[in-house]
Amino acid sequence: MIALYIVFGILSVLVILLIIACVRALLMKKEVNEGIPFDMRSETPQWEKYANDLSQMIQVPTVSIRGSDDKSKIYLFHRRLEQLFPNIYKTCEITDIDGALLFRWRSRYPDRKPILLMSHQDVVEASGKWKHEAFSGDIAEGRIWGRGTVDTKGALCAILESVEDLIAEGHDPYCDIYIASSNNEEITGDGAVKTVEYLYEKGIRFDLVMDEGGSVNAEENHVTKSLYPHNAMIGIFEKGRANIKFIARSHGGHASVPFVNNPFARLSKLVYIIENRNPFKKRITRPVRVQYKAMAPYMRHFRHRLLYGNLWLFAPVAPYIMHRLGGPMGAVVKTTCIFTMAEGSRGANVIPEMASMTANCRFMIHEPLAPSYKKLGRLAKKLGLQMEMITGFDVPPVADMKCYAYQYVNKSIKNIFGDIPRVPYIMLAGTDARHYTKICDCVLRFVPLMMTAQQLNSAHAVNENLSVESLARGVKFYREFIRNYGTSI
Repeated sequence: MIALYIVFGILSVLVILLIIACVRALLMKKEVNEGIPFDMRSETPQWEKYANDLSQMIQVPTVSIRGSDDKSKIYLFHRRLEQLFPNIYKTCEITDIDGALLFRWRSRYPDRKPILLMSHQDVVEASGKWKHEAFSGDIAEGRIWGRGTVDTKGALCAILESVEDLIAEGHDPYCDIYIASSNNEEITGDGAVKTVEYLYEKGIRFDLVMDEGGSVNAEENHVTKSLYPHNAMIGIFEKGRANIKFIARSHGGHASVPFVNNPFARLSKLVYIIENRNPFKKRITRPVRVQYKAMAPYMRHFRHRLLYGNLWLFAPVAPYIMHRLGGPMGAVVKTTCIFTMAEGSRGANVIPEMASMTANCRFMIHEPLAPSYKKLGRLAKKLGLQMEMITGFDVPPVADMKCYAYQYVNKSIKNIFGDIPRVPYIMLAGTDARHYTKICDCVLRFVPLMMTAQQLNSAHAVNENLSVESLARGVKFYREFIRNYGTSI
């Protein structure tokens, strides 16, 4: 009888908690603000210049090619920037770090911690059939077309235009303003690494670093499909990353005489285990809580507000639900491992003496590189496989969200775009920003460009484009951001 009372008491508590969670989910729903209307012609009279400047930047095909040391297009791009932004080149200190650019606009107050805005110069190759030629920089249908408009010459143009305008106005910045632009981000190159080492050796630490990452979403996309449109995603953290090769060896032979546990059979077992018995821990870590707490009130569906708005209750089961849902929701609760490359014999009738598969791993904060690599190593050993790290870096620190800089970014978004949802989120892809955590506690991944789902998805794909209005608004954001930094929250 006592046991029955205990069970009944536990069930009663659970029911009460569930009712509380449901009420919270109902009450937390917020109306979505579509933001402040933007009159491009009155608010940014030089909008045509901005579009033409970006068009000229696009016309220099600064494609990064792995294994190539040819920087001729990068230096052609440098000359183009000098032509487009004469005030910057007359006023700022400019350092060329083996192709990477670093601009310093000095303030009268050298003792104040500086800020750094960044966006890389290089782009990926452009294959496929384009509506407008990939490096034409065509301005049509209210958009600038071409490789790099989104990733990330559009943001670089907006940063440089804002500084160019402020210098012309005679503005004296509150603190030193740095602009960094790597020349090889797309191939995980060393441009940002060398820039950080240069700054570190000079003892420079930043109040804020802001790089590519989230943007202002004009409509739903694969990251925000559960949210209503019009929201700003501010990357506070990115996952670690590694490419790991798994190697299987055998005596080889002719395919007409197969044998068990051949190289691809063992590699396939590894793939099956990782795909179907995911070995990595599922956790609701602090960055996940922060992200979904901010998202929950603006989620379309009651079930999402119920789950993500009440992680205090559902934390024990939420990571497993999110893992099952997959996609971005599944990726934020665990380290991920996906096989992307395979190599074996050159003949269809030859069993290889050696075969390999390469996996791309993305490490989450609760299971970073070392323990993840060790876990994979144990699996490989059981299957008679060798393992080799090709490239890799660990999980960088989460940005400080309590500092002035972070609060100021939030305020600036509200001032320019309106009182739209501002969501601190976990970035699943990699950026140059991770290197700067060595010299800054508030490293954010956000560009103030409003984009449609098509535009966001056009990065690394065909028909990459950015609207003229979005570029003009981005210039206004950076101009006001720099003008008022340090003066208010």
